[in-house]
Amino acid sequence: MDHADSSAAEKPDYRATLNLPDTPFPMRGDLPKREPQWIRDWNENGLYQRLRLARSGAPKFVLHDGPPYANGQIHMGHAVNKILKDMIVKARQLSGFDAAYIPGWDCHGLPIENAIEKQFGRCLPRDEMQAKSRAYATAQIDQQRTDFKRLGVLGDWDHPYRTMDFVNEAAEIRAFKRVIERGFVYRGLKPVYWCFDCGSSLAEFEIEYADKKSQTLDVAFESNDRVALAAAFGLPALPDAAKPAFAVIWTTTAWTIPANQALNLNPEIEYALVDTPRGYLVLAASLVDPCLKRYEIEGAIVATAPGKALGGLEFRHPLYEVDAGYRRLSPVYLADYATADDGTGIVHSSPAYGVDDFNSCVAHGMAYEDILNPVQGDGSYAPDFPLFGGQNIWKAVPHIIDTLRQADRLMATYSITHSYPHCWRHKVPVIYRAAAQWFIRMDEGEGVFTKDKAPKTLRQMALEAIEHTSFYPENGKARLHDMIANRPDWCISRQRSWGVPIPFFLHKDSGELHPRTMDILDVAAEMVEHGGIEAWSKASATDILGRVGCADDAAHYSKSADILEVWFDSGTTHTTVLMGSHAGAGHAEGPQADLYLEGHDQHRGWFHSSLLTSCAMYGRAPYKGLLTHGFTVDSQGRKMSKS
Repeated sequence: MDHADSSAAEKPDYRATLNLPDTPFPMRGDLPKREPQWIRDWNENGLYQRLRLARSGAPKFVLHDGPPYANGQIHMGHAVNKILKDMIVKARQLSGFDAAYIPGWDCHGLPIENAIEKQFGRCLPRDEMQAKSRAYATAQIDQQRTDFKRLGVLGDWDHPYRTMDFVNEAAEIRAFKRVIERGFVYRGLKPVYWCFDCGSSLAEFEIEYADKKSQTLDVAFESNDRVALAAAFGLPALPDAAKPAFAVIWTTTAWTIPANQALNLNPEIEYALVDTPRGYLVLAASLVDPCLKRYEIEGAIVATAPGKALGGLEFRHPLYEVDAGYRRLSPVYLADYATADDGTGIVHSSPAYGVDDFNSCVAHGMAYEDILNPVQGDGSYAPDFPLFGGQNIWKAVPHIIDTLRQADRLMATYSITHSYPHCWRHKVPVIYRAAAQWFIRMDEGEGVFTKDKAPKTLRQMALEAIEHTSFYPENGKARLHDMIANRPDWCISRQRSWGVPIPFFLHKDSGELHPRTMDILDVAAEMVEHGGIEAWSKASATDILGRVGCADDAAHYSKSADILEVWFDSGTTHTTVLMGSHAGAGHAEGPQADLYLEGHDQHRGWFHSSLLTSCAMYGRAPYKGLLTHGFTVDSQGRKMSKS
């Protein structure tokens, strides 16, 4: 043996000197192979059911699952959300609580209809749309459920809740009835957010803001009574009898000009009558210099007067001389929302397309039937609308500007980029559009068929409920409080097919609800519980009204085709699920969960709609605590979500 072999033979084996435990698991984790096996073992051994038995009779901890939408594959945002919920539920289980986890899915609504339309085309019959939507949602749930289970989340995956289950659809109608009884539901013609791609109204929850490039316009409205205008400014007459006089407005929505019906001035602002080469111009006194600079003209102030002195004056529509269809006058109304912050201090009013405009015109006596509403649901002007009939409103803007220029009523125009409301599904600009819709009232007012009127307004109850809710992190409290404090009434009706019906019958002449509406709601709930929303859709008016002993009324009443918006679906799961389909998973004292846990965007979504429906029904929040998390983002900082 040479020297090298001798050294090797003498080298000690240190492994024999170590006292290591004998472990049954391998050195390598090999998780891609082992995790599926663990999950398979959990399922085969009924681990979740064994955990439930182990905590039978223990105090309950209820984390109510905010339902993901049954559309598309899950993403990293879903994973973060489900894993956080799983951690909390398991921790409460280990702490001695009976902590069930009932996963759920949001199944109705426009995204599914859009998916069906992309696959099968638009204008499907209602029955066919509902059948295909139900099948699509079922397939999406199966796919997502497989992926959620793969994350290792323990829950009752064999018995989840689905908002499209017949029992939940029926319970939602009963929840809607309770909101009506409490005095919160009313029908009104009001401007609501409208998405042309959706073909439907939108709620505040469905709006996001993004930059939009718009063309601004300064437009001149000629005075119809020069003597009255002069008198309002304390003058015996306008100095130059041959020079025209105008009130000038500034707007970023050129498409609303054809539907103008009034002008709004602030009663407390000082307005100036300015002599210029273009004529006498009425402008806010503090804005005269920037306005003249914008118009590239010079001028001198002839007189000033407070806005309240100009109320009641009348000005001609800027296209008054162009087409007989615009030969109307725009009266001056006084309104605080007209400001001198920018523009001209004068706001042009198209009441069908702005909440403030609508409220001002109605407050000054304009009847609903006199409000011009030429923009159709698809975004085009009505075919018979003068000059611009049939044109898409966005594409009509250059035509409108050219027509105003040719009429010598365009003082200036330029483009700006500004924050503008968009549909959060389609990412397209939306408009306000007046439509007869069903609303949940936030403040004082009369509801339909009130039986058990709530002692306070919905806004008051919701704000008080927030004070009794724990927030994690605490800044969520201010965020939700501000949203509730400033939100308008909730538009809950949608003009779509795939959703829980608003089971109303309206008189064909008067538009009034059938006097047996509350009984009809009970009939609708029973029908849906046995046959789903399809049972209601397929039933004739004679059949439904016959069930309440009023079959002869079918000739005089129209069956509403509206559905409840999808936020009402998920927003009532505190009742439809925790007191309905999965009552055993909740507390015995009622539908109040210990915790809701979602991304912070749900302050304007599920947290928000759940709070309003629960306060409307029970006068309290549906949760004791709210926990919010942030978003997962990609390498460019964009949030991971289906949108």
